[in-house]
Amino acid sequence: MGQTEQGILLILTLMCKECKVITEEEKNEIINKAVEKTLLSLPEVIGNLITNHVTLHKINSEFYKEHPEFTGKKDVVQSVVEMIEGENPLLDYKEILDKAVPEIKKRIVIMQDVDMTNIPKVVKRDFSNVDFSGNGNGVL
Repeated sequence: MGQTEQGILLILTLMCKECKVITEEEKNEIINKAVEKTLLSLPEVIGNLITNHVTLHKINSEFYKEHPEFTGKKDVVQSVVEMIEGENPLLDYKEILDKAVPEIKKRIVIMQDVDMTNIPKVVKRDFSNVDFSGNGNGVL
């Protein structure tokens, strides 16, 4: 017996404590009807998922056409979009992308100065590479 059938059986048992006792055949009939309804709803659910996926793919394609400078920086885009989406869970996806553009551009500018290929074997821990003068605010 699967989890769905066990759940339905538990509900039936709780419902029928005060009502007449139902036979095993009646229980199976109710379970089979519930499983049938669930299975019949799957095509609609899957269709909706496919439609949503296609829509999001189209929006993403348009986004990268509008902002070709983001193409090689998909990790930055993903990080910022997830952050914006977390802060604004009720916003439409297109609005989230529009809201993310300034932050993505800002992060790309910051990352241009970071050397990700030549990593020193011994990291300086004395902060001699930090500029404390001017408006740097300690930015590396």
